[in-house]
Amino acid sequence: MTTQITEEPEEAFGTDWLRLALRRCDLLAQMHSVSSDARWMISFAIQWAPFGGASAAELLERFGVSRRRFMELVLEGLAPKSTDVQKIRAMKSHLRTSLAQAWGVQ
Repeated sequence: MTTQITEEPEEAFGTDWLRLALRRCDLLAQMHSVSSDARWMISFAIQWAPFGGASAAELLERFGVSRRRFMELVLEGLAPKSTDVQKIRAMKSHLRTSLAQAWGVQ
């Protein structure tokens, strides 16, 4: 019997998910698929995902925006570009969905 290795961690928003999501964010930045500003916000959103997101006060202090605007900027930063190959588009889509779920975005 062989064990199948999956790319997605089993525990939603656990340490394995966190490591994988941060690696994906770094890869997107290395491939110039996200801006440096977007990378900073996406990385922050990933780090806070296991906790349901950061507080409004934390976001206002760090980024100068409301929680809603912060997530709009994160999701815009992960929007597909016309130059993105299919694998990058899929990676962005997965991160967008995961972060929206973790942060409770409707």
